[in-house]
Amino acid sequence: MIDAEQLHRDLSRTWGNLPGWGALAAVNHTSVGLRFMVTGVIFFLIGGVLAMLLRTQLALPEQDLISPDAYNQIFTMHGTVMMFLFAIPVLEGLAMYLIPKMIGARDLAFPRIGALGYYCYLFGGIILCSSLLLSMAPSSGWFMYTP
Repeated sequence: MIDAEQLHRDLSRTWGNLPGWGALAAVNHTSVGLRFMVTGVIFFLIGGVLAMLLRTQLALPEQDLISPDAYNQIFTMHGTVMMFLFAIPVLEGLAMYLIPKMIGARDLAFPRIGALGYYCYLFGGIILCSSLLLSMAPSSGWFMYTP
C-alpha cells in the first residue's frame, strides 16, 4: 500500500522549490518562466539606459558625451539587448509560465533543459553586456542583426 503522505513529500522534494539559495535550482515551469521574465525586464532597463545615452549624444550638435566608436558599440548593443535579451526571452518566459497552466499539464516536457536554457541566457547576457563595459562590444550598427 502506498503511503499518501510519503508520496506527497517525495513529489514536493522533486517538484517543489527549495528554500533560500536552493530556489535557484528549481526546474518547474512557473519558477523558470518568472526568472526569464524578471531577467528580461532587467535587460530592458539596461537597453533603456543605452537608448538614453544615444539620445543624449544626439540632443545637441557637436556633443562630446561619448566617442564615435563608443556610440557605434552602444547603438549595436541597444538593438541586440532589446531584441535578443529582452523581447524574445520575455515572450519565451511568458509561454513557459502560461502554456502548461492552460493545457493542464504538470510541467514542461523537459524542465531541466528549460532551466539550463535560462542559465545559458543569463550568463550569455552578462558576457555580452560586460563586453560593452570593456570596450570590446560589436560596433556594426544595424548590420549586426536583422532589423
